[in-house]
Amino acid sequence: MTDDPFGSLKDEVPPSPHEARRILLDGARRGYVPVRNVFVQKDPGPTDRSSSLALFVTNRQERALDALLTLYALQPILTEEDPLPLGAWANILSSRTHCSVTTASKAFRVLDDMGLITRTRRGLTTVLTPLREDGSGQAWTRPGARADDAPSGPIQDGPYFTIPHEFWNDGYIDRLKLPGKAMLLIMLKETQGKPAFEMAVDRAQRYYGISERTAERGYLELSKEKLLLVHIQRTASARLPAGLLREVYHRALADPFSTTRRRALQTEAAKRVRRPKKADV
Repeated sequence: MTDDPFGSLKDEVPPSPHEARRILLDGARRGYVPVRNVFVQKDPGPTDRSSSLALFVTNRQERALDALLTLYALQPILTEEDPLPLGAWANILSSRTHCSVTTASKAFRVLDDMGLITRTRRGLTTVLTPLREDGSGQAWTRPGARADDAPSGPIQDGPYFTIPHEFWNDGYIDRLKLPGKAMLLIMLKETQGKPAFEMAVDRAQRYYGISERTAERGYLELSKEKLLLVHIQRTASARLPAGLLREVYHRALADPFSTTRRRALQTEAAKRVRRPKKADV
């Protein structure tokens, strides 16, 4: 009797949206996603400092924001020769609510209209290419990359912050709503090089183009997820009546988004880049 040569082969089950997203992110290997600061806030100047993030919030384009952040996250494994089909995009964007191919296409059309991506047809596939984070339509390069991929070359343009992969893998992208995501991105930007930052919520409109109410709702969402740390400092002010102190709110992010952990992820990634390859045997 002849053994069945295919006896060990079993049909597999299609991955869930969450599983598919995790598999793709694992292929990116970095553990974090770099995004230029200008996505959250333009450089100081006489005009409004709000940038692309404010447009997502004011126009209630949460699906488009999720799609853009995920596009940034998957850049290490996406190429013009091997793009992700729209059906696959629809799957990985369906982890909270169902996303059809049509809905995914609409989200990328929004990003195209905002000057944040280009869409190019390659046969039956659409190639999605990110543009600079400020919506200027300029070409995108990976933030923090060194010129000519040389470890000792100069860092390419623009300060940036990082988003740990836990944002996707631990489901924060699904549980946080638009205000929570906006405030998380703002805090990631503001605490990239320091552990905490201070901002009165009534300044959110002037600094970031989002309303005071949105900032408050965002902080509440982060608190419910146990991601927000708050310290109230009481400071003296000559503008207050005798005996009164001013309350200053200092906020920080807890793990997995803390400044310390993000710095550790970048340090480990840099070590992998510098680590010499093993000689072929």
